[in-house]
Amino acid sequence: MSRTADRFRIASVQWDMRKPACLPTFLDRIDFFCTTAAEDYAAEIVIFPEYFTLPLAALTPAPNPITSIHQLAGLTESINQHLATLAIRHGIWILGGSQPVIESHRLLNIAFLFGPEGQRHRQEKLHITPWEKSAWQVQGGNNLEVIDLGKIKIGIQICYDVEFPEPTRHLAHAGMELLLVPYCTDDRRGHLRVTRCAMARTIENQIAVATAGCVGILTNVPAANLHHAESGIYTPIDIPFPSDGIAATATPNTEELLIAEINLTTLRSSRADGTVTPLKDRRHDLFP
Repeated sequence: MSRTADRFRIASVQWDMRKPACLPTFLDRIDFFCTTAAEDYAAEIVIFPEYFTLPLAALTPAPNPITSIHQLAGLTESINQHLATLAIRHGIWILGGSQPVIESHRLLNIAFLFGPEGQRHRQEKLHITPWEKSAWQVQGGNNLEVIDLGKIKIGIQICYDVEFPEPTRHLAHAGMELLLVPYCTDDRRGHLRVTRCAMARTIENQIAVATAGCVGILTNVPAANLHHAESGIYTPIDIPFPSDGIAATATPNTEELLIAEINLTTLRSSRADGTVTPLKDRRHDLFP
């Protein structure tokens, strides 16, 4: 397979949250997905889910959720160094899901993006779920940016963030064309909240959205036991796109590498002269 100028190929990893034998084994799984996506499918970006490093917390069981997540935060930078190396090696972009980070005595949930030439970007989770607050005392960040990959402009919203329309509209008006949504939900209800909101964002803003979720059961990690996902890659619902707006969807609750390709020419044309054009038809006079 090869890459073409008017298309952008996405690989979304639906990640099994099973306990690894050791840290090197965990890193080997990351390597496998990145290598397969880049070499076998010519993917240009690989997306891992929110909190996908939680299985590492099972290697050093903690007495309570706070201690557990703080211990995991201590591994974040070493994981990021590994991801950065893989991005350069394979000449791709890698969204390292999201990971816990402690900054100025605050626990944040941050998605890190690594580029083929050593680029490094971050997106903090803005809206924190009641569960994250009560179990781990996570706090919300403040930054929100469009990231130019050269071929396409992207934004990142972590799980709960996509359930709020304002950030996506802000990013779309700033030029975003593809939204990445790493997520971690414990049941089908949570998964559907994220997924249905993600699909709504594609229509409202005439963008593509790619989600990546966690699946499986994780023991010995307080507050992070069950995981449900059906990751997907979504488009606007208009004539040039799939009739249901679904470019690809993963098998529910099964570890999988999901591949789909976005036609950039079609996506950009739909904003100008689609059947409907909600991005430019918004009533700014009524809703500034």
